[in-house]
Amino acid sequence: SARPATQWTTWGDGLRNAAALRNPLLPASAAADDTQLSSGSDLTACCLCSHPKLPLYLAGGDGIVQCWQFGHSIQGRGLQDHLRAQYRLPSGGRAAELKFSPCGEQFGCIEAAGSLCLWRFQSGTDSIPLPFCRLQCHGKRGADLCFVGTSVVVATVGLSAGVAAPSLCLWDVLLPPSQALITSCAAHSEGGCCVLHSPSDMSLVSGGQKGEMAIFDLRQQRQRAQWSAHSLATRSLALDASTGLCFSASSDGDIKLWDLACSRAADAPGPCGSTDDL
Repeated sequence: SARPATQWTTWGDGLRNAAALRNPLLPASAAADDTQLSSGSDLTACCLCSHPKLPLYLAGGDGIVQCWQFGHSIQGRGLQDHLRAQYRLPSGGRAAELKFSPCGEQFGCIEAAGSLCLWRFQSGTDSIPLPFCRLQCHGKRGADLCFVGTSVVVATVGLSAGVAAPSLCLWDVLLPPSQALITSCAAHSEGGCCVLHSPSDMSLVSGGQKGEMAIFDLRQQRQRAQWSAHSLATRSLALDASTGLCFSASSDGDIKLWDLACSRAADAPGPCGSTDDL
């Protein structure tokens, strides 16, 4: 007889890497019996990132980044995620965020202490390689990063000392560390929390600790717009590149939709929708 449909759900923030196999034909009380821990790791994951082309993902924790393969069959043990490689953070600090380059040939990690580390991606290795590039980007706190069109240009957000200290920075990792900073701006007075690249209009969109959002024009290397988006910190951003629509999410669970194209004609775009409208 045909096997019933199943659904895999994976998560890792604040928990061990885990994968729960849930059969929709079973009652909810039976779902907990199907929960399995990923084998071979005691890592408490602080951030996750999936590979753009391969069935692999990264999990970052204290002092280490691990590469995992999505669930595959292990005889006698069912479907489990498989540890493929590990990468060491030189400082031993906590990984705040992870991102793959557009083609997946390398990845970056911003540490909670503000350092940026880059590795060439190897999905299967017995060694624990150190990063080929390490930059001190933010003096007090690192929060997020994104690759800007290539694997050598990276944007970071965080917090540094001083009100006018840059919270959004753009780096060329092929240059010596003393010359790697291309440009920066103090878009977020209490620090940046998230950043993404909008390739359609060559800009960076960032969210800050006070709930503000900002757009940085990469061509003119200046801040184009800034506005108050949420009452609490803007924690996450997601962009639909084909339409220019951007979702923002705050610490209190509020989600808003923005039309970034409006920012070209006005100082700040207005929300297209919000969870307040539901």
